[in-house]
Amino acid sequence: MLLEVDQVRGGYGGKDVVKGVSCSADAGEVLCLLGPNGCGKTTLFRLLLGLLPITGGSIRLDGQDVRSFSPGELASRIAYIPQYHTPVFSYTVLDVVLMGRSAHFSTFCAPKEADRAAAFAALEKLNAAHLANRKYTALSGGQRQLVLLARAICQSAKIFVLDEPAANLDYANHQLLMEVVADLAQKGYCIVMSTHSPECPASIGSKVLLMQNGERSAFGSPEQVITPEHLQAVYHIEIDVATVHDRYGARRTICLPVQRPAASF
Repeated sequence: MLLEVDQVRGGYGGKDVVKGVSCSADAGEVLCLLGPNGCGKTTLFRLLLGLLPITGGSIRLDGQDVRSFSPGELASRIAYIPQYHTPVFSYTVLDVVLMGRSAHFSTFCAPKEADRAAAFAALEKLNAAHLANRKYTALSGGQRQLVLLARAICQSAKIFVLDEPAANLDYANHQLLMEVVADLAQKGYCIVMSTHSPECPASIGSKVLLMQNGERSAFGSPEQVITPEHLQAVYHIEIDVATVHDRYGARRTICLPVQRPAASF
């Protein structure tokens, strides 16, 4: 198993925010983290990335505890794609992607031609090579997310951690990004992403971790986790889960907050 989270605990100021959470994901899988605001999703990400100390349990990559990796070694295995990213300088897209190679440089080395070729190849993998010479700051939100994914590919990481990647995207770019994430999983990457949409893991997820109050509420396949009972338990509203088919016959899952009939007088 590429990623194993076993009863992990951790948080801030000596207080555990994540309280004994376990889950796992392998190459080619999309693990979706779902739950209300403040349930511990971002804290769990910080523990995965080595940004917060683990106070209990363990996180293993390829069977090796993350605490045994140096920052550079960890960066070569796991890449973080933030929700927001605005650089101070107007770098070109190619330069932003090239920054993903920094984990492979020694302290005072400059990128070589092979590194530039790897950056361009990463953009090509996402059909974004046409953006290479554009200013990153001039891109749309959807284009920036593609560039950050290309940077992660250039980093040579096996695991991509995405923090609500579609939070600020319009409907079309949201759909495009989900298709890109699904395609990356098919190419063998392990994707770990948080989302506020229960329909997202139902459509592209391999596994779902549903969290509440820093704990695991449910973990398993989308069919096992995306149910009215599980969703109502963490969101405290009535929710129906329905299956429909689109115009091409593909099976889709939709989640609907229940609207009670208006009282009659």
